[in-house]
Amino acid sequence: MTLREQFDTLPKLLKVCEVAEFTGTHERTVRRWIREGRLVAVESPIGIRVSRRALWRFLGLDLALTA
Repeated sequence: MTLREQFDTLPKLLKVCEVAEFTGTHERTVRRWIREGRLVAVESPIGIRVSRRALWRFLGLDLALTA
């Protein structure tokens, strides 16, 4: 599966656990990235969510999506 296909199958807003699974890290690591301002997230009534576009930018893959 290509990166573009993976991107298209992700939900538009990801839970912290989904970001951790996708990046192969622990949820605490993802929460630290958010707390440090490295990863943009929003707080909603149902919890913290990260947009898939913000995740892609964080991973440095944003340019790959526009090509």
